[in-house]
Amino acid sequence: MGTTYRVTLARRVEGMSLGEVHREVEDVLARLDRALSTWRPDSDASRFNAAQPGEWIDVAPDLVAVVSIARRVHDDTGGAFDITAGAGRIGAMRQFDLRFTPPALRKICDFGSIDLGGIGPGYAVDQIGERLQEIGSSSHLVELGGEVRAWSERAAGDPWRVVLRHTGENVCLAAGEALATSTARPGRSPVDPRTGIAVEARISSVTVRAASCAEADARAVARLILESHRQAGGRDHEE
Repeated sequence: MGTTYRVTLARRVEGMSLGEVHREVEDVLARLDRALSTWRPDSDASRFNAAQPGEWIDVAPDLVAVVSIARRVHDDTGGAFDITAGAGRIGAMRQFDLRFTPPALRKICDFGSIDLGGIGPGYAVDQIGERLQEIGSSSHLVELGGEVRAWSERAAGDPWRVVLRHTGENVCLAAGEALATSTARPGRSPVDPRTGIAVEARISSVTVRAASCAEADARAVARLILESHRQAGGRDHEE
């Protein structure tokens, strides 16, 4: 995903070396890369982007799950989060269907493509953390690309703590809580997917907490758009 990750275990996983735990994490990331990457032409996301309208494209369950979360956050934020924002067509989030069993996606019309950069890293954090639980870790902290989520506490009565990269603030995370930050790049205004027009960002970053990192990731992107729009003089609902 073009970034780094860090996994912190409160204690060793019984019966496994750190190298074996590391390989489990790498396996999760390889699986997600095959499903979500838009940089590799053989990924499920790339195959869907290249597909013609009307044809169901069999994809990994991860891709359908990510698209489903993205669509829910899109609706909750009035369209401020949109994985089709680069397609150049307003309202493209409703121009494709999804199916959970068997997992598949289908374009209704040729709207362009999807880009999961605003939600994929958060989803990866969730999947890594869940895999660590499956192999026996009861307490861990997972961070990827600045998005982070805590599982349980570091110790009894001692929650996991993280330092926000852009503010230096030290914050505590409750068990299961996720945190994500969206940043406005210097000299580049975020594009409002509801209009296709860049909004002057008068804030440098926003941070959002949620029950999953995928949702926190997506909602942070949306919040940056909404706050930038509001500070530029527009009116938006507060989700």
